[in-house]
Amino acid sequence: MSSDFTPEMLAGLWQKQRPSGPPIAHTFRSTYCDRWVRFHSLPESKRYPESEDEYAVVLDRYNTVLDELFAGTDVFVVTMDWSHTPTGPAGYPSPRQTLHPDGIRWWTESDQDGPDPEFHAHTRLYAD
Repeated sequence: MSSDFTPEMLAGLWQKQRPSGPPIAHTFRSTYCDRWVRFHSLPESKRYPESEDEYAVVLDRYNTVLDELFAGTDVFVVTMDWSHTPTGPAGYPSPRQTLHPDGIRWWTESDQDGPDPEFHAHTRLYAD
């Protein structure tokens, strides 16, 4: 993570800029409906690539959008995992640590609504 940012500073920036809800992707469609957009990554709105050629199309389209939105600026890479406890191991084998080894945990969003602790989930976000 940039030496200019701490997890607390990044969380504070999110809360200042987006006070309506946490930085949890699946909530954006309802929480930030005036800004939410979906970019279809493959022809005919296909969701997941199944071949190397399709992965190349997805990568090219993602890079095109990122270049248009963020050319010449610094951006944060944010990844996530989840656990049944706030600090426990990831709830499933996750490539997050391999794909984003420099990510520093800056946010934990806990869903503890259910009465059974085995079904509580703690989504943890990492950035750099």
